Amino acid sequence: MAKAFADRWGVPVRAAHEDAVTILDEAVEELAALAGDPVARADAAVAADDSMVLGHIYRAYLQLYGTTPEGVAAAGEILKRVGETVTGEREQHHLRAARHWAEGNWEATTRSLERALLCHPRDLLALKVAQDLYFFLGNRLELRDTAARVLPAWPRSQPGWGYVQGIYAFGLEENADYRQAESRARAALEANPKDVWAVHALAHVFEMEGSQRDGVRFLSTSAPDWSPSYFAIHNWWHRGLYHLELGELDEAMALYDDPIRAGRSTEWLDVVDAAALLWRLALFGADVSERAEQLAADIDDLVSSPVYSFNDWHAVMAFGLAGDVQRTEQVIASNRHLAAPTNAGAAERAGLALLEAFGAFAAGHPDRAIDLLIDIRPRANAVGGSHAQRDVIDLTLIAAAARAGDDGLTRALVTERIARKPTAEAAARRLVTENGGSLDALRW
Repeated sequence: MAKAFADRWGVPVRAAHEDAVTILDEAVEELAALAGDPVARADAAVAADDSMVLGHIYRAYLQLYGTTPEGVAAAGEILKRVGETVTGEREQHHLRAARHWAEGNWEATTRSLERALLCHPRDLLALKVAQDLYFFLGNRLELRDTAARVLPAWPRSQPGWGYVQGIYAFGLEENADYRQAESRARAALEANPKDVWAVHALAHVFEMEGSQRDGVRFLSTSAPDWSPSYFAIHNWWHRGLYHLELGELDEAMALYDDPIRAGRSTEWLDVVDAAALLWRLALFGADVSERAEQLAADIDDLVSSPVYSFNDWHAVMAFGLAGDVQRTEQVIASNRHLAAPTNAGAAERAGLALLEAFGAFAAGHPDRAIDLLIDIRPRANAVGGSHAQRDVIDLTLIAAAARAGDDGLTRALVTERIARKPTAEAAARRLVTENGGSLDALRW
């Protein structure tokens, strides 16, 4: 018979065996640490105690993280087996959250997770999943404040304190509080140098402040700590961004060829980084056609049924770079009739226009790309991702203005970019010339 045990963070878990709770704790910590194999560990927890409802819910969460139709279906099957009669307040909140996520209502998922955190502020699973979903939703305020609301419950002496600092650091960074973000991230790394999310938060600070050399140095020296992580490709991608703005295209291409794409992963997490780096490389004049064709072939089976506009946007980048107009149009068409409420809303607000704009740019229609991107730039966060990821919109808009011969718009966009990040000037000027524009257009 199930009874309440305390997990390692002091939050109740209903289970028949304490040993199973310990295994589940390890699985949750692997998610927070972005390390190990959370799926295998979660499966082991349920194998040790099939009656542990939170273990089954966690397995459903991990399926949903993949943002694939297969993952959604698998999560739905797991949740069906949980049944309707669930005891334990924590389990009830998480079950509602998981079901909303499986139904494609991500906003309702976060509301259920926030209720879980009101009841148990040290629910590390609820905190981590909530922030990740706010990231998927492009909700920068809640990305920060979901952690801010529980900070007093996590004193430095509490196990997991460092993870919460890293989570909060990323939210601070996305809200332009760079000094506090850096301080929190460094504190997390002092507690645990292998905290990949804290590394990631600090990488974002370097990106947004234009400290490219510091960013390269930091990610290079810390790589032994985070490179074993299943999130490592994303940190390598961040280093690629630094090299691009430094004009070091060969270094960025080498990162694409080895740590980013050597394994030819078909996980969306990795595909997005590959497509985004290739697109940027092409904007800066690199020949990526062969690599794009390979990437497009690798992801051909991923785009049958839309789950997340952000993924499909990057699929359009890959297909567009490969010159595959038919596949580009198929992805765009499939995003015109969406049923899942969150994805449908994102597509309506910005996603569909982004897909069409990038498809138009790739097909040689910069004027069409400009019209679409100018309109949706202020609300592009609806598709999710970070400021650094969505920066490709501004880069593409500058390139489109240069290709269209719109000197006034080119000058305005480049001036805006340099005002925001002075160290981006050389890269912005190169972007203009590589896309057929004249540096004379930048003179006032």
